[in-house]
Amino acid sequence: MSTFYRILEHVSDAYVEVEGRSLEECFSKAGLAVVDIMVDLDSISPVSSVDVRVKGFDLYSLLYNFLEDVLVKVTSGEFLPCSMDVKISRDGESFVVDAKYYGESFVLGKHRAKVEVKAITYHLMEIVEKDDGCVVRFLLDL
Repeated sequence: MSTFYRILEHVSDAYVEVEGRSLEECFSKAGLAVVDIMVDLDSISPVSSVDVRVKGFDLYSLLYNFLEDVLVKVTSGEFLPCSMDVKISRDGESFVVDAKYYGESFVLGKHRAKVEVKAITYHLMEIVEKDDGCVVRFLLDL
């Protein structure tokens, strides 16, 4: 397991915790944690990039929609990110993530699948912003 996230105790699913100096860093680490739980992150090379824009009506829906975008890309094999730049902003009443994922498409034999993630959930989701950074926790349905 990578050291940039922790798996917290939960009966049957993956309860993930990430910490960062900023909300953007937490979102980036959360997205990469989803990838690493599904595919060996070290096997992915940053040979191309994909621009992504995701919206939410609050930070929780923004995190959910962002992680769902990562999940769909990885599950489909369309794109496996190994790093990402994340910017969070406001657009009127909405919150927006503008991100650039660096990675590659799935290659059989190169990328080792680990665990199937069925869905991102709102259950136990937390976003805690502090003076010195933030903590994000979320549950993945396995």
